[in-house]
Amino acid sequence: MESGLKALWVLSVVLLVSNWQHWTYGKRVPQVPCYFVFGDSLFDNGNNNYLDKAAKANYLPYGIDFDTGASGRCSNGLNIADTIAEQLGFDSYITEFGVGGCTNFLDGVNYGSSGAGILDSSGSLTGEIFTMDAQLFNHNITVSRIAKILGSEEVARKYLSQCIYVSDMGHNDYLNNYFKEEYNSSKQYTPEEYAQHLIEIYETQLEKLYCSGARKIAVFGLIRVGCMPHIIQNHHNDVNASSLCVEKFNSDVQFFNAELLKLLNRLNTKHSDAVFTYINSYEIDSDDQTNTGFTYTRESCCQVESGSVPCKSLSAPCSNRSDYVYWDGAHFTEAKAWAFGKRAYKRQSPKDACPYDISELVKLKLDDSDAYNINHAQL
Repeated sequence: MESGLKALWVLSVVLLVSNWQHWTYGKRVPQVPCYFVFGDSLFDNGNNNYLDKAAKANYLPYGIDFDTGASGRCSNGLNIADTIAEQLGFDSYITEFGVGGCTNFLDGVNYGSSGAGILDSSGSLTGEIFTMDAQLFNHNITVSRIAKILGSEEVARKYLSQCIYVSDMGHNDYLNNYFKEEYNSSKQYTPEEYAQHLIEIYETQLEKLYCSGARKIAVFGLIRVGCMPHIIQNHHNDVNASSLCVEKFNSDVQFFNAELLKLLNRLNTKHSDAVFTYINSYEIDSDDQTNTGFTYTRESCCQVESGSVPCKSLSAPCSNRSDYVYWDGAHFTEAKAWAFGKRAYKRQSPKDACPYDISELVKLKLDDSDAYNINHAQL
């Protein structure tokens, strides 16, 4: 009891000091003390820059609309993770983990890595990657640092229980594994079996995240990969005349999405002191709402080699970037990232998130987080 009160007192001081710093420097007070990001190239904010043999986006025209230029984000500007951070009230960008040199980890860390997947083998033929397992390993390093700064693991866990965690994994397990002839996955598994295989491993990984102290976790499903420009170009004979997408690929990832929703329901039943919420990326990434207002929904804004993904180095991109859904052969423009991120944060349709969107996840008062209840008004 005494140690619990001491931990609560220490945490209250930390939160008060943090808020005082924001007030002193005229910054907004974030809705949560920290925000942790796990993901692939849709969320990567520069981690692959630290790897010698990795897919990178640290050259122009990438970052042409970003305030510091080409940062490693696969976009002309912000990505989805960035837009969520802004909506959460963070004034500065969440620090990339890199190779462990980040110092602003109390606000959260972005571990995302272009090419990363649930399976360590996914994307391995394309170069070095911080896989999901590697990202979880790096997060454990961060958790240890936070415990050292705050004085104990108990205080760190109470602190971390208030934070928002997002995970966007699985795209490369299809794009750079199951859909690739170089891998044997499609010969070993039916689409249903492969989805189940991924979910079994993802469950172990999400359990590890829970064990590290995460209690508010938003898990993103997979987008409509069959609508990516490079997929359309490489499989033009399979393009559906109505949707202008390769629906076979869209159908395959939907098996994963369905199993993921079941997994999160199981985790919520198992862990009453945590909430795993499903962000329905497939629904959000639709022409019905999110793509409304975009003129070009199946084309790349920057110049890419035919059927490829990355922008040509130093090439001139389109000038009307807000009219495009896709920046390169697979990744969104900042305009689409904002359209997507706004629906993930605050759903426009009941289908967008289940059981909560991110704004609702922020406000939840969890049973074992007395510190959250006490300090919620301060946050």
